[in-house]
Amino acid sequence: MVNNQGPGASEDLSTSDQQTPEARTCRAQAPAVMTEREQVAQMLEEVMGSLPKGLTQFVQSEMAEDQPLAVAGIVLASATPLADSAESASRRVALATALELLQIALNIHRLLLTPGGQPDTIDRSLLGGTVLVGDYCFSRAAVLAARTHNPQVVTVFANLLQELSEANLRLVINETKSSQEAIAVDRDTLLRSGALAGAMLAGLGQEEQAHVVRYASRLGRNLPATDSLPPHQKERWQVVASLYNSSGEKRKTLSASGVKNS
Repeated sequence: MVNNQGPGASEDLSTSDQQTPEARTCRAQAPAVMTEREQVAQMLEEVMGSLPKGLTQFVQSEMAEDQPLAVAGIVLASATPLADSAESASRRVALATALELLQIALNIHRLLLTPGGQPDTIDRSLLGGTVLVGDYCFSRAAVLAARTHNPQVVTVFANLLQELSEANLRLVINETKSSQEAIAVDRDTLLRSGALAGAMLAGLGQEEQAHVVRYASRLGRNLPATDSLPPHQKERWQVVASLYNSSGEKRKTLSASGVKNS
């Protein structure tokens, strides 16, 4: 059982609970979330495979810059209902892939907002390809979000897209934040919205939604105790937190040694 949640995390399942059906379901979530994570990665590869080879390599380089499937992990944890099914799993994998594609699209479009990304310093074909690939990822993300067949989730996705797009516009107009600060803000917004959309897809109540969003927003920092999380999701959140923390430590090591993450 994974139990690496960082400072502030607390409990594991007690011995007295290990024989209950709920506890057995909880323990089964660890391999399940890893399998679903692999499905998200496969779906992303399929999307990238539909692009010309040069553009595929370009997008994959942007994917390597971020925490690997961090947003997807949050969705795969928060979108798990108490009474799970193959259909529920399919919908949360689609939502997780949609949010990862949204993040990739934002990363690609942001390249055009950097000081070195002015039109007179970029090859026109590369500039056009960058715009088209970003738009393509946006459109595929929207299609996948619609596969959840949940109007509330689609609304969260649409609001998230609007919020992030407006933030990018403000960055261009005002330049009040550095590029790195803007990325941090966007990432926090993605984590929160991903957790909220997932919780809605799982049919959680408003109080549980709030607990899930709070926990997701603290990944990589001092995590709160998991007491308030839905019991059937705890094992998944432990796996996600462990993966997130491990990835963060790797990135710190690479950064300190001057090696680019890949």
